[in-house]
Amino acid sequence: MKTLLLLRHAKSSWKDNTLEDHERPLNERGKKDAPVMGEYLKNKNLAPGLIISSTAKRAKDTSKLVAKYCRYNKDIQSSKSLYGTSIKDYLNTIGGIANEYDRVLLIGHNPILEEVLETITGEQISMKTCSLVHISRPIKFWKEVNDNTTMKGKLIDIVHVKKLHKDSS
Repeated sequence: MKTLLLLRHAKSSWKDNTLEDHERPLNERGKKDAPVMGEYLKNKNLAPGLIISSTAKRAKDTSKLVAKYCRYNKDIQSSKSLYGTSIKDYLNTIGGIANEYDRVLLIGHNPILEEVLETITGEQISMKTCSLVHISRPIKFWKEVNDNTTMKGKLIDIVHVKKLHKDSS
């Protein structure tokens, strides 16, 4: 059994319109939301064995904050395949994960994350910024995600950071 966690990056800043999309940082809300999601992962015993982030600044910043607060103390991998790409690129990234990892967190962008979620689970769900989906897949090897897209994973939960803020107040 493998667990895949998909996280849309936290809210980004549009303040500086001279920045390329890839270079946009988190805004203040994003800097507050990412630690909350990290705490959630820690408190629910969902801390990943591996984190792979898009190369975009807002995704990398999200991954660093989430990692810190869920007490993930390994290197965060970056993948160009998680920025502005296709479902196939995501599936190839997932299929290339070492089998030693049973729980993996991918941090990326919409609309592709929603499309990947639908491909893997058959579920159509809107992923707002800093939303997390928890998917269970009855597989032994990550490459099976790529080899068999007809076998669907089970959507265990979707967590919106706004709800986590409400629950903690």
